[in-house]
Amino acid sequence: MQKYKKILIFLPAFILIPTICFADGGGPILLIVNAYAFILGQVWILLSEYIYLAVLLKSTSLSKGNILKFTFIMNILSTIVGALLFPFLLALVTLPGIFYMETKWGGLLMALGTWIAGDNSPYPEVAMGSTIAGFIITFILTVWIECKYLRRLSQKRQIEFGNNLFKHCICLNIISYVGLITLFFVFKKL
Repeated sequence: MQKYKKILIFLPAFILIPTICFADGGGPILLIVNAYAFILGQVWILLSEYIYLAVLLKSTSLSKGNILKFTFIMNILSTIVGALLFPFLLALVTLPGIFYMETKWGGLLMALGTWIAGDNSPYPEVAMGSTIAGFIITFILTVWIECKYLRRLSQKRQIEFGNNLFKHCICLNIISYVGLITLFFVFKKL
C-alpha cells in the first residue's frame, strides 16, 4: 500500500499533462482552444462529479473529503485507461496508414487517428467522424470504469448509492461532458 501512496502523489501532476490525458473525451478537445480551457475542463469534471456524488451520498456518514477523494480516484482510473488503452488501440488501427500514406486507404487510416480535423486534413469528414466516435467511446469507457469503481467501493465500505448506480454514473458523466462541450464553444468564441 505504501508503494501506491507514492504513485498517487505524482499522479495528479502526470494527468495534467495535456498529451497524456485522453479520458473524459471532452478534455482533449478543449486543448484545441487553449491550455487554460483544458485546465478549466478538468476542474469542471472533478467539481461537477463531486457535487453530484455529494448530493447522492448526503444521507451517508461519508465526509466531504472522502467523497472528493473517491471522485478524484475514479477519474484517475478512467484517465489511465483512456490515456493508455484507447490511444494504443487507435495507434494499432492507424499504424498501417503510415506505410501507405500516398494511397487513398493509407490517408483514410491516418485520418482515423486524427483528433479533430485540422485545416489541412485531406479527409476532414473522416477525422471529424473519428473524433465523435472517440468521444462516444471514451464516454462509455468512463461510465463503465467509474461505475465499476463505485460498485466496488459500495461493497467494500457498505455505501448505498441508490437504486441504480449505472444510471447515476451516466448522469454524472452527462453533466461533466455537457459542461466540457459548453466550455469548448465558449472558449472557441473568445
